[in-house]
Amino acid sequence: MELREFIDVILRRLWLILLAIVLVGGMTYALSVTSTPIYSASATLQIDFGADPRTDPYTSLRTSEQSAKTYVEMMKSPTLLQEVISQLALPFSTGQLQGAINVQQIRDTQLIQVSVEDSDPARAAATANAIAATLIERIQSNQEARFAEDQAALDQELTALEQSIEETQIAITSLGDPLDPENINMPEFVRMELTRLQAALARDQTLYVIKLRSAEDFRLAATRYSDNLTVFSSAGVPPTPVKPRILLNTVLGLISGAVLGVSTAFLLEYLDDTIKTAEDVSEELEISTLGHVTRIPGIKQLRDGLIALKQIRSPLVEAYRTLRTNVQFSLVGNPSASILITSASPKEGKSTTLANLGVVMAQAGKRVILADTDLRRPTLHEFFDVPREPGLTDLLLEEEPQVEKFLQPTEVEGLSLLPSGPLPPNPSELLSSPRTTQILDDLKEHADVVLLDSPPVLAVTDATVLATKVGGVLLVVDAGTTRSGAAREGKEALTQVGATILGAVLNRQKAGRGSYYYYYYGKEGGRRSKKRRESSEASSPLMGED
Repeated sequence: MELREFIDVILRRLWLILLAIVLVGGMTYALSVTSTPIYSASATLQIDFGADPRTDPYTSLRTSEQSAKTYVEMMKSPTLLQEVISQLALPFSTGQLQGAINVQQIRDTQLIQVSVEDSDPARAAATANAIAATLIERIQSNQEARFAEDQAALDQELTALEQSIEETQIAITSLGDPLDPENINMPEFVRMELTRLQAALARDQTLYVIKLRSAEDFRLAATRYSDNLTVFSSAGVPPTPVKPRILLNTVLGLISGAVLGVSTAFLLEYLDDTIKTAEDVSEELEISTLGHVTRIPGIKQLRDGLIALKQIRSPLVEAYRTLRTNVQFSLVGNPSASILITSASPKEGKSTTLANLGVVMAQAGKRVILADTDLRRPTLHEFFDVPREPGLTDLLLEEEPQVEKFLQPTEVEGLSLLPSGPLPPNPSELLSSPRTTQILDDLKEHADVVLLDSPPVLAVTDATVLATKVGGVLLVVDAGTTRSGAAREGKEALTQVGATILGAVLNRQKAGRGSYYYYYYGKEGGRRSKKRRESSEASSPLMGED
């Protein structure tokens, strides 16, 4: 798709895009304003990883990363959260609390942050702090349990040594001091026992010192090789909510609405198979476009559509004059032309097109007869405010028809109208009769151009019947409404009966920026170049001059 086509689609569906933006943006804003405010509180833990100096740096790094991930998962575990819920008597289930927290390791740091979202700011802060404190307690308990057995064995040995030393000291005291003058006559065996006890005491004291140092080294090693978690920063009561972010949500809603609107516009454009431009006519129907007519504003009744009679300086009338010029070139060499104007489907503006084309042809100095051969829903008499009867059907019943007696004069000089007359029960059979052919030939003798109105091609067979009796057919296409399939079927129906299709008229087409007449009239205030008009009309071998 070219940029120009892209812009055309946007401009054509701009109302839809704006509607989507307003609806989605408005709904987003309304939901944001009415949503319950949500507060977020965060507590941060610092981890001092215990490292074995005997391990290589890579192994220590991997161990630290795994430990951090483990702590993150532990803070989100149902058991820990259930403990927090019980401590604070929170009105949440474990699943609801899991959905309200966010735990993550701050990148390239030894910090873990736990954030809690809640409609109550104080409760959010208390929950975040409780989760951090509960994790610290669990880690400390696990690490203490990890070294408790070995520590208990050492403590037991130290206790036994302390007891042995105490008992030995008591025994030594009971034997007395050999250096005391009172004990100068101490027996030798007592002296030997005292020497043994003193040696045992020295041995136990030495062993106690060694065991005590081992116990202290064990405690230091347990502390060194274990991770230590502390609260780096506690969660405070948040002063302002983090949700809803009204401005951001509204902006995102507007953007989403724009994306939705544009996507919908191009989807509708893709699915839209209506004929809109002359290029579509050429591509789908393989015929040329003889005229482009925009929508006539302010039509309340059929006569309001006769714009060529009421606003002769209007750009719309200039479009009908352009159609007249193109039609005359398509009929060069035909001294008296009969043209059937029809459409594929109902309500595409064929009767309005015929009436205005007849007026501008008569204004060019030609004798024009408008024949209402739509014997099902005739409307031409309403455009010119003349009686519907007598008309064509009355003429068909005459033994020796005299056409001039049934022609109704109009307020436009040179323009006559043959109304439909009473509606018959069998229009198709009546129009296919030889008497109809004779009447059409008689009409051409009384006018330079005969324009015939008929029912739509696809509705009934009347149009195809009449198409075989005229010099050419104009196919009216309602721009943006007529589907390409229906237009093709209508054109094929006319082609199959051997009709000569002069071209198409794009009716109710939106005025584009490239349209010469609309640009010209907009700039010049409705004035048209007389020289241009005269040169245009002088080149018309069929119509002559205005």
